[in-house]
Amino acid sequence: MSVRNAMRRLVPPGSVVLFLLFLTGIWLTLSPFAMTTQPSGQPWIASTITTVTIGGVLMVVSLLGILAYMALALRDLIRETQAKEEADRQTASS
Repeated sequence: MSVRNAMRRLVPPGSVVLFLLFLTGIWLTLSPFAMTTQPSGQPWIASTITTVTIGGVLMVVSLLGILAYMALALRDLIRETQAKEEADRQTASS
């Protein structure tokens, strides 16, 4: 197995995109306060509510995607191991 294939298997491009979306969600959630577009000590303005909501949705969706990918990868790993063990049993019995 080449290094390139190993890295693709360890860190697939889809996971990188989901991680970048998660970081984008964090930035959107914090940006009204970091960029001081939200007046300090005042009720949230409409743009702050929208930005924080979109950032929160991005974070939740990307985390769910990462967790789903990890669960499916674990399932595939278990199936692959079981298939290998079954093949080993069949070769040992013949």
